[in-house]
Amino acid sequence: MDRCKDRVALVTGASVGIGASVAEKLVEYGTMVVGCARNVAKNLLSSNAEKLKKCDGKLVSVKCDLRKEEEILAMFELIKKEYGGVDVCINNAGCTVGPDSILNGSTDSWRTQFDATVLAYVLSSQ
Repeated sequence: MDRCKDRVALVTGASVGIGASVAEKLVEYGTMVVGCARNVAKNLLSSNAEKLKKCDGKLVSVKCDLRKEEEILAMFELIKKEYGGVDVCINNAGCTVGPDSILNGSTDSWRTQFDATVLAYVLSSQ
């Protein structure tokens, strides 16, 4: 995947699951990856740190709660300042809050889900 080499990619939700796997693969392809997560200490990529050091790409973890607009804007400002901007944005992060149904869920739990899975995607794409 030569088209990934020397690009800057933002991967949201990079600490676990699909986001961690995508970030790892992009690093292997030579991409500069900014892995965003609420809890970077939980980052599963750290378990593959030695393997990733041998790759052409690089991984930088950034703490960002995508439910908070100010943190999203600060993250993009940091990426612009440090790396010149984002070439590829992989909006992967998401969350669910409890087993609430539409009929009995609280407004706060629905707002949390909406902020993380809709508004964060819109702000990141802008």
